[in-house]
Amino acid sequence: MVDPDAALSALQGIMAEFAHFLGTQGAASEADTRVKLIDRILTQICAWPEAALKREEHVESGFIDYSLSVQTRRYVAVEAKREGITFTFPKTTHKTLRLSGAILTEKPLAAAIAQVRGYCDDAGIRYAVATNGYAWIVFRAIREDMP
Repeated sequence: MVDPDAALSALQGIMAEFAHFLGTQGAASEADTRVKLIDRILTQICAWPEAALKREEHVESGFIDYSLSVQTRRYVAVEAKREGITFTFPKTTHKTLRLSGAILTEKPLAAAIAQVRGYCDDAGIRYAVATNGYAWIVFRAIREDMP
């Protein structure tokens, strides 16, 4: 979406629909979280073209939940966790957090980050995302500016 206000409104609609689903079902599996929340955020809010999005792409260490491409080159790997897997962030006034610091003390979050980092290493993908649909941790998985 180009219009930020329209994107925010669409995101609020998606979140409301997912909340209604949770209210009737009680919980969501990873598959439900992906289809009803993450897929829609990637395609409708982030406007990632469906043709440039692969699901369950196999790499040496497992399957990348989402592999996002730019001009046929894999550019972003996304690791999705089910709703209910909480990502707790340390309290801070900073807008960014270091992946080597307090953020890794939260076990589910640290595990998701390590998992998607491994996929990026296997596939040579520069950027990574770990998400439960509510929290989106976006980071550079492969640094090209290091000696």
